[in-house]
Amino acid sequence: MLLIFSKVLVVFIYIGVGFIANRLKVLPEESVKHFISLVMGITVPCLMISSITGQEINGSMYRNTILVLALGAVIYIVTAVLTTFISDRVFPDKEQQDRNVLASAMTGCNSGFMGLPIASAVFGKLVFYYLAIQTIVNNTYLFVVSLSQLHHREGKRSSKSLREKLSPLVNPTSIATVVAAIMLFAGLHLPEYVMGIVEPLGDATIPLSMILVGVQLGGTDFGSLLSDKDLLITSAVKLILMPAIALLILTPFPVDPVVKLTSLLAVCFPSAVIGVAVAAQEGKNSQLMAEAVAVSTLLSVIALPLWIMLISRLYL
Repeated sequence: MLLIFSKVLVVFIYIGVGFIANRLKVLPEESVKHFISLVMGITVPCLMISSITGQEINGSMYRNTILVLALGAVIYIVTAVLTTFISDRVFPDKEQQDRNVLASAMTGCNSGFMGLPIASAVFGKLVFYYLAIQTIVNNTYLFVVSLSQLHHREGKRSSKSLREKLSPLVNPTSIATVVAAIMLFAGLHLPEYVMGIVEPLGDATIPLSMILVGVQLGGTDFGSLLSDKDLLITSAVKLILMPAIALLILTPFPVDPVVKLTSLLAVCFPSAVIGVAVAAQEGKNSQLMAEAVAVSTLLSVIALPLWIMLISRLYL
């Protein structure tokens, strides 16, 4: 347990480095877009390929891959319905679109950008592989299902075609995931020389992505955000209630512990940063979404290590 805690602590120290660097203007707000391009366009795809293709496929991996996808879908369906219900009941004084934004913030998870590096650093390559597979479900929610949630009770739906809704799913990270999974199941491996280039680039994801989270938090006015009762409730639902419900859903299933570990871990991360862009594209209150992401990310510094230690005790 001490080993798990020390690994989690290192990850959050990286966040602190980014936060301090932003406050000292070493990494100003303008650097965020370049960091995102570097991480999502280069280092995360390299991490996907090096980690996934380094696995040895066997019968249980076929079965567990399908189970991770299926359980992820069940959890997202249940949590999306629950968060929509909770938001409508808990925030009756807010406009409907703001209730919808907060419901989406309670549902979507930063399991790709923040989750994959943490999974790799704390649990190793096997859990990383299953979490990478689970991000397919997460991205499907963010880019497709969340649109219905954002337009809940508004009497209209997004005018985008299915092709337009699905187009964000085609990105370097998803392409790398699919390519790596195909290579894994086909028994293909990168040449040793190529792996020697790809693997160090992938390993850079962990410090770079966490430093970026710190930079993003550096410009936040925590005083005003942490005094906002609605944002605190949203974060509590996201970081405490939703993982607890996921745990209840997973408990009766007689599946491999690594499947349960991955499925629960995926729900424990803060609100998805991508949700801000989705809200903006749909003409919703993207500022409110950004504030919800900031508060949940900050509070995850406390909640996430606790969940990781509980998950480790339950499934390792």
